Amino acid sequence: MVIGLTMIKVRSGFERSVYADLQKRPEVRDIYRLFGEYNFFLVMQAEGRGNFNRILKDIRDEEQVIKTGPILLTAEGDMADMSPEKAVSAISIG
Repeated sequence: MVIGLTMIKVRSGFERSVYADLQKRPEVRDIYRLFGEYNFFLVMQAEGRGNFNRILKDIRDEEQVIKTGPILLTAEGDMADMSPEKAVSAISIG
């Protein structure tokens, strides 16, 4: 099991519908709204790196998604005690 963190930017006006669609995905554990270049910060869970990459590709292929940000991929145990604030700061936007 792996946990992946990423950010996504969506087309203007589609924020609510994309948020609702992401909430329905079983692999999306948490969604946080952002202000700035990206609209959402996602915490996702998958069975292995290959499945995570497939899930991320499916999200990227959505018509309303413009781009995804940096990705942090880790084993589930590595983030068990991590707060959302620490998880957000773990991703570098460089």
